[in-house]
Amino acid sequence: MILEYTKQEQLLKKYNLKTVLSFFIKNKKDALQAANKIGYPVVFKIFSQNCLHRTDIGGVITKIDNAKKAKEAFDKLNSIKGIDGIIVQKQIDGLEFIVGAKQDSVFGPVVMFGAGGVLVELFNDVSFRLAPFNRRVALSMIDELRSKKLLDGFRGGPNIKKEAVADLLVNTSLLASKENFKEIDFNPVIANEKDLFICDVKIIQ
Repeated sequence: MILEYTKQEQLLKKYNLKTVLSFFIKNKKDALQAANKIGYPVVFKIFSQNCLHRTDIGGVITKIDNAKKAKEAFDKLNSIKGIDGIIVQKQIDGLEFIVGAKQDSVFGPVVMFGAGGVLVELFNDVSFRLAPFNRRVALSMIDELRSKKLLDGFRGGPNIKKEAVADLLVNTSLLASKENFKEIDFNPVIANEKDLFICDVKIIQ
């Protein structure tokens, strides 16, 4: 089962893992207020402790750029059975990555880092390390990726600060090594020239 939304947020703050600006809401009025506070465009997505893949059931709506679309998005998502609430989130653009961790029965906590979006499906471009580890090790994980050129503004893309990505990996390794869990999934992590944010969280107990 997925950890409760508020407990996930507490864990991320404890380990200095930055998420995109988000609000967890349960009614339409709060959804609209959250969208206005964040500023359009926003993303609406369901949260359920029993739903591992919300995109498979139409549980994510992106590019909501006005109140009318926000109302329609809320009504659609709120009709899905068994949800605990809806996450209203700032929509941001940038380069997508995946960060994850699992408890291996032999080696203990293992952290994974990889290219996100279409690249992860096409190339399975990932690296692994035992947790915990330091920034030097985290930078070596980045350098292992075949798609590492994308961090350097390849073909007009954003120049990503590798140190910021490395710090995210180090903090994830600390979370993975100190807390009791089965699986951690940050997908996607979106990075641009200014910053990087965890945009979707799944911590399985």
